[in-house]
Amino acid sequence: MEGRHFKRRSFFQNLIGTPYNVRETLGWLWRNVWGVRKSNPCEVEPLPHRSVMNPVQSAMKLCFIGDIMDMRGYHLAVAADVKEFIQSCDFLIGNFEGTITNAKKKLPTTQVHDPSILDSLAACFPPSHTALSLANNHAGDFPSEILQNCLHIVQEKGFHVFGLSERPFVDIGSNVRVVAASMWSNQPFPDIVSFESLDQYVQPSGFNIAFLHWGYELERFPRPDIVKEGKTRLKIFDALIGHHTHVPQPLIIQRFNRHAKLLAFSLGDFCTGLRIKKYQFGIVCTLEIGPGENGIWQTGNVQWRYTKVTPSSNKTMTVTFTPEISL
Repeated sequence: MEGRHFKRRSFFQNLIGTPYNVRETLGWLWRNVWGVRKSNPCEVEPLPHRSVMNPVQSAMKLCFIGDIMDMRGYHLAVAADVKEFIQSCDFLIGNFEGTITNAKKKLPTTQVHDPSILDSLAACFPPSHTALSLANNHAGDFPSEILQNCLHIVQEKGFHVFGLSERPFVDIGSNVRVVAASMWSNQPFPDIVSFESLDQYVQPSGFNIAFLHWGYELERFPRPDIVKEGKTRLKIFDALIGHHTHVPQPLIIQRFNRHAKLLAFSLGDFCTGLRIKKYQFGIVCTLEIGPGENGIWQTGNVQWRYTKVTPSSNKTMTVTFTPEISL
């Protein structure tokens, strides 16, 4: 599985700008027309909304959100209780899926951000304590010089950026490292951190989190190959947080000896300008981490909530909590 998905691309993939082969592209089209795939082949059971994974002395609280998508002319707002949930944390990590540019879209699926998205994110959480990953299938939507200009804009606003080969990870304090990688790319783009290079960025003796763009879009539960890959990665990483599917997938516990590790298959969409129900749900997840048994850093309390982004006015889409999702 490692790295093969965007390093060896076919003429078909390059022609229409898809990360998938013909069969998977047809499946993606089918799910867009007929609805989300809801089968659960591995019978994955979701983690309760509040869980204590290991007894630890909490030293840091991290918040993770999923895909920050093209708002399509809408302004992004975040409800007060969602902000409060996020602002209880020390650091925020999300998947920035799009490029800030005035360039014309090459394809309907191309993701373009307006610079105002950064103001909306800054109003939610301080940029100096926010890390945005670019390891996703839309990082190569535009030529490299346009992406580099986007990086400059984002960093000028004070945000941390990671997930490209030049900056594959973000360190939070001296003990925590978040490494991003993508299974997919819509265009030939070697600068994304690939799965095959992921393990080399692990910080020895640190607490390492894999923040992965993986899986298959519009599927409610992970496929067996994704479950297997996740369990394998957790032999090296201390937690794994996924995104890309655009719909939330379960969070589960994986146990290694006496330590429990978090495997969050996908956090879905944090925000989008699409007024299509299947694309409007996400998960906001918090992890408290710190020294546990023998002083080894582990995950302690985990809390997560479903979110929904919907129009609150003619020009605004607002992220709110929702008790359940309907797909």
